[in-house]
Amino acid sequence: MQLTALLLTTLSALTLAAPSTTDKRACTPRFPAGVSNIALSKTVGAPSTTQNLSWDVPAGAGGPCTLIATFPAGYPIASSGNAQVNVIDVNGPAPGSIVGTVTFASDPSAPKTTYINSFACRANMQYKLVLATEGAGSVSFAEGNGAGIALTYGC
Repeated sequence: MQLTALLLTTLSALTLAAPSTTDKRACTPRFPAGVSNIALSKTVGAPSTTQNLSWDVPAGAGGPCTLIATFPAGYPIASSGNAQVNVIDVNGPAPGSIVGTVTFASDPSAPKTTYINSFACRANMQYKLVLATEGAGSVSFAEGNGAGIALTYGC
């Protein structure tokens, strides 16, 4: 009986000391390597410029992998016309498919995160950004340092 009580106490203490799988540190946004600016534009009658983004996900990363747009309060984003952006899968189970649509925007007084979509994690995840409009539009902002389009996993 005393052994059972001792084991339960020890296991409870170990459980409390173990890091949570939903620990906020595990959900840190990972920004695409080598990308410092997102800039898309389209004029009437011409195709939109595109931008490819890629993330390497460590083996064993807990899923799902979630694509987000996150901006600190008052983050500068330049846009004109219809600046809605389609996110297109490049190397997943349905290459060429639109997997999300987002309008990049910040809030003047509070941080803002927009969830684009969640996916099963893969070793490498690639997406293409393209303006969704038939007319003219543009959007641009500095990417990284806590702002822009990012991937989270292990949350």
